[in-house]
Amino acid sequence: MTPDTEGSQQEPKPIVTTDKCFIRAYVPSDAAPMAELANHPEISMYMRNRFPYPYTLESSNFWINFSMKGTPMVNFGIFTLGGAFAGAIGLTPRDDVESSTWEVGYWIAMDHWGKGIATSALRGFSAWAFKEFPELFRLEAGVFEGNDASMKVLERAGYTKEGVRRKAIFKKGKLLDQTIYGLLRDEIEGLE
Repeated sequence: MTPDTEGSQQEPKPIVTTDKCFIRAYVPSDAAPMAELANHPEISMYMRNRFPYPYTLESSNFWINFSMKGTPMVNFGIFTLGGAFAGAIGLTPRDDVESSTWEVGYWIAMDHWGKGIATSALRGFSAWAFKEFPELFRLEAGVFEGNDASMKVLERAGYTKEGVRRKAIFKKGKLLDQTIYGLLRDEIEGLE
């Protein structure tokens, strides 16, 4: 699956448009703003270790190239309605007995915190994912201890807090709890 492009424009057509943002496939020119906005310890501290810090232009070029080649394409940029790069959102399909459960992950640039962009993007992206992938029955997100803002985003987007994996995360020399949130296919209808 590759998002459609409009006419001869280089930017792909958005897969989701909300009242606060739109989500589209990456293009190479997204690398510089992504590198600048992702390069903050306040963002990387709540991300998996594969999200590097410092976050360089090389880091964003690698991620964009990886994402553009994905089949199916599951990683996208989040943009303000004015077109400014604001963050990223994506899915990680599970396998084996968890093949109908996919992890959703996202980050929002610090300049855009507190504006409702994360909640709006997550709600719209979750609805898109259930429509796009019929094999998907459940979305889940794991939030590291201390990331209260992300927990609020998930709750506002309709996700249910399901439990805590005690000391499941080892990040920067510390053991942290991880709170698990889930959203089922039949729960999305009231959220669209």
